[in-house]
Amino acid sequence: MMSTNRRSRACSIASALLAMLVALPAAAQTSGVGSTTYDHQQAGGKVLTLARDLELRLAVNALPRDLRASASVLVLEPTGYVKAQQGTNPFTCLVSRRGGNFYPVCFDEEGTRTILPAFADDATMRLKGATDEDVERQIAKGFEEGLYRPPSRPGIAYMLSPATYMLENGALTRNFPHTMFYAPFLTDSDIGGLIGRTAFVDRPGPHGMIIVLAGQKEREALLSESQALVDEVE
Repeated sequence: MMSTNRRSRACSIASALLAMLVALPAAAQTSGVGSTTYDHQQAGGKVLTLARDLELRLAVNALPRDLRASASVLVLEPTGYVKAQQGTNPFTCLVSRRGGNFYPVCFDEEGTRTILPAFADDATMRLKGATDEDVERQIAKGFEEGLYRPPSRPGIAYMLSPATYMLENGALTRNFPHTMFYAPFLTDSDIGGLIGRTAFVDRPGPHGMIIVLAGQKEREALLSESQALVDEVE
């Protein structure tokens, strides 16, 4: 089960980012996927799915435009993720369901090797009916047994799509585009991190990451470019 400290921190991060949503147009804040509400603690097997073509397009939307066409892409099928597109650049993209959230993310080679497996297994377990408690216990066990490992070098993962949704009070709520840098076992005290004000560390531990939020002008540009995709998802 997610620890009390981790769950509290996750809620704090979501709340801090949600508070910043005033910078987005009101009409863009909730609808469709973003308004999906359910009792996540009782939602074993609750996994949101998309049409394959839409999932492909949404997955690569996490990357800067120039990297999208050459990325590898995984899509979620009833038994788990499968490779739908073989790329030629270092990135592998998927629409993550990690922790019951719903967001496109693209990992470089190191993240694909060390971080992506836990993300993929999270969704597979939920498809089989696992609860939050089941998933967190199995992933923790996987770290203990060496199935999952922290990144061994610095690296980058992109979550630049405006169609990024995080659980907040049982609802999937649109979140801010951002870039992540691998920071295993780093904490906010190590970097002077302040959620919502500076770069900060998310999920401190073996898969901890420094989060750098996109600025307002970048967010506006990303939303303008991807508005049609956001509308289709929502």
